[in-house]
Amino acid sequence: MKNLYAALEIGTTRTVLAIGESENGERLSMTCHAEIPSTGVRKSQILDISQATQSIRAVLQKVERLQSDAGAKITVGNAFLAVSGQHIRADPFFGSAQVGGARVGDDEINEVIRSARSMTLPKDRELLDIAEQDYVLDNLGGIASPKGMAGHVLKLNTLQIHADRNRIQDARTAADAAHLEIREPLFAATCAADAVLEDHERRNGALVIDLGGGSTGYAAYSDGYPAATGVIGVGGDHVTNDIAHAFQTTNMQAEGLKTIEANAMVGAGGDAPARVKVEQGDNTLMDTRTVSRHALNTVVNARLMELFTMIRENLEDADVIHRLHAGAVLTGGGASMKGIETLARQTLGMNVRTGRPIHIDGLEGEDFPAAYATIAGALLYAHRNYEEKSIFDIFFRRSGR
Repeated sequence: MKNLYAALEIGTTRTVLAIGESENGERLSMTCHAEIPSTGVRKSQILDISQATQSIRAVLQKVERLQSDAGAKITVGNAFLAVSGQHIRADPFFGSAQVGGARVGDDEINEVIRSARSMTLPKDRELLDIAEQDYVLDNLGGIASPKGMAGHVLKLNTLQIHADRNRIQDARTAADAAHLEIREPLFAATCAADAVLEDHERRNGALVIDLGGGSTGYAAYSDGYPAATGVIGVGGDHVTNDIAHAFQTTNMQAEGLKTIEANAMVGAGGDAPARVKVEQGDNTLMDTRTVSRHALNTVVNARLMELFTMIRENLEDADVIHRLHAGAVLTGGGASMKGIETLARQTLGMNVRTGRPIHIDGLEGEDFPAAYATIAGALLYAHRNYEEKSIFDIFFRRSGR
């Protein structure tokens, strides 16, 4: 049986929609994906629902056109939503079950899992994920599987990731207006981690940093489970704004300087010219303006060093950073910045690599697959948790669009 899944990401700079396909439980493949510039979104939050709806409708039409060109006449009816933004938080919570000196069996394990999932969130919060961590039996922690062990009280530690319910509802409203149902919201950073991390990296301790346009999410893993997560309100747009302010350019010019010329390391550049030309577009009166490459790199370096320092301090406060022996993995569009691996390595004090989705096919032709880690991870989540669903459960024709 063929299974199809759709995932949507409404980011600050772009809106992405992707379709994943598997057959008879085989490896998932991203068979189609498209993106368009986002409108009505800032700092990973929707500020104009009508504009966001237009972006969703446009990317839906683009995907369906690509599918039609490939001979697949199908309309996307619903999708999993990858969510980021500073409104996302993670809180520890544990469940407990009485063992009474006997051996732990299935009943006690089921009871402790139910207890761990009984956390009541405030009415303005919506659950994104419950990450099961380790079991504790009496005073013995770090247990992966307690079945058959003797003790009195069994506990299960979890990390519960939740978001502002109103922000999720805004995304649902925008998607509904585009005739797309949001199936389930997911945390973008853990989606990215699902796509790029190997099992041994999770066990040895790894950090995934998902660099978006309006914010940066991170997820730290230790002993195979998420140990700390968070979102920093700094993204690629902040770097662009810093450049525009420092050199009195438009945002479009600043974006060009950032993506083409800038380096996260101040002293980088080698034999490159000491000054960088500012592209003026149609304005021929200022076609010779230049800025200092050293000054440009200094501006970029300051903002990104601030970002990585904040992440490092958060992980130190959570007593996690010393357990990240496999290092850090950078994902998202911001990971394409020149020199960013070196800066992250120096600031975080660990090995750093750029991640590409390794558990899904279909991105081999992309120049920078790390930019699609989040959407790939959302598809992998759907594949893992809804494998039994048929194509008609995931997609359906809908008139009136």
